[in-house]
Amino acid sequence: MIEVIEGEPIRVRQRKLLPLVRVETHVRRQAFVGAGRLAGRGHGYVHMRPVAIVERSETEERRIEIHDRTGQALSGLLLAACVIPLLFLLAVRLAHKQPAAR
Repeated sequence: MIEVIEGEPIRVRQRKLLPLVRVETHVRRQAFVGAGRLAGRGHGYVHMRPVAIVERSETEERRIEIHDRTGQALSGLLLAACVIPLLFLLAVRLAHKQPAAR
C-alpha cells in the first residue's frame, strides 16, 4: 500500500510548515492449521520518503518539492558500474574476432 501522509505542522512565525511523506507498506501474514497444531508467522516493511513541504501563510499556500539528488547520483553510478564492464567486454570480443594487421 502506498500513500502520502502529512506530518505534524511546524510553526515558524506567521507560517506553518507541513511535511509530506510517501509511505510504502507491505505486510504478509500466514497461518498454518494442522492436526493438533496451530502456527502463524508474518513479516512486513515500511519505507518512508519525504516528498514535499507545504508552506502555509495567512494569504497563500506553497508546495516545495524535495528531490533526492544523492539517490539520483547513486542510481547513475550504479547504472554506469553495470554498463561500462559490458562495453569493455564487447570491445575485447570484437578485438579478438578481427584478424591481426601485418
